[in-house]
Amino acid sequence: MAGILAGIVNEVKDGIVAAISGTNEITSEATKLVRDTVVNTLRASEDIAGTTIQVATDVAQGAILGVSQTGASLVSAARDVGKEVVAGVSEVGGDAGVAAEHAVKSTVKATSEVGGDVVGVAVNTVEGTIEAAGEIGGDVSRVTEKAVVAAVEAAEEVSTETAEAVKNALVGAIKGAKDILKAPLK
Repeated sequence: MAGILAGIVNEVKDGIVAAISGTNEITSEATKLVRDTVVNTLRASEDIAGTTIQVATDVAQGAILGVSQTGASLVSAARDVGKEVVAGVSEVGGDAGVAAEHAVKSTVKATSEVGGDVVGVAVNTVEGTIEAAGEIGGDVSRVTEKAVVAAVEAAEEVSTETAEAVKNALVGAIKGAKDILKAPLK
């Protein structure tokens, strides 16, 4: 299994850089790369459920790192990254909620590492995962809960102030976030 997963972050990062270079826009080629990498990696796996977390994490991280190298907007890219990771995992029968959770955590962490707009990326990634769940006929409520909680948890690793800003932005942008965030985070 390690062979299948080895190098995904760099493969996605390099593919995103190649797809975006010169345009500074998230192209359909770049979003297709995210989804195809998820689908193809999980199909090559003998354990989709066991591999989903690592694939969602690595692909999302690679995409954000690639976008950061091109000068394109991380905030704009985040929605597509979240959407395509969830759609790709779902396409092969994986758990959309788990995919959303780990795609959101990974985009927030990677954005923090490159000095990007963590709040904007958190909100847009959550929106992308929810959009994907709706389009695939998934459990939108579960995906929303997992994504919102993941965004706040990842932001807490950045700083208390960042976590508060993410919470406030999510409450303002995501239907149901206020109720989700009233409960203690897991």
